Amino acid sequence: MERAVARTPNRTRQALLGFLSWGPQTGYGLRKVIDGSVSNFWTESYGRIYPMLKELEEEGLATSVERQTPGGRPTKTYSITERGRAELDAWLHDEPAPPARRNELLLKMFFTAQGEDIDPSDMIEHFRAEKLADLEHYAEMREEIESTDTPPKDMKYWMMTLRYGELEAEAHVKWADEVLKELAAD
Repeated sequence: MERAVARTPNRTRQALLGFLSWGPQTGYGLRKVIDGSVSNFWTESYGRIYPMLKELEEEGLATSVERQTPGGRPTKTYSITERGRAELDAWLHDEPAPPARRNELLLKMFFTAQGEDIDPSDMIEHFRAEKLADLEHYAEMREEIESTDTPPKDMKYWMMTLRYGELEAEAHVKWADEVLKELAAD
């Protein structure tokens, strides 16, 4: 019997409503704040942001004001509405969906013996280097957040999500070290 795989729902709308709850933003600004704050566990592309902003506006969950930039290009700044805040609040009270379980590195490791003359050491070393770079990035983020003169009310929650990323990266490095040791022993 085939096991049903639960699909992770698209949460772009909730992510955008969450960031708009902090204040008005352009689509470009939303992408920058996402990349600078939650990129260790959440990403959004412009291809998802702009259509979702249009949808939020059509549903009355956000409004926009169009203005001309100094370069003459029009840009829209979006704001959350009371209906948008209510939807964000309802989502915050829901149980989170389970995380997606797809890891190509592990899939390749699982099937390595089926290939000819494959040594997975390089991909494991690359993975390890990526996780060490993540740890450096998290250390920079921690320093930046902790050096804030006036901590925002969200700060303790930001630090909790940052700690998750730190521990996850540390676990990945530890796993990579164990695998590389075992591969070297062969």
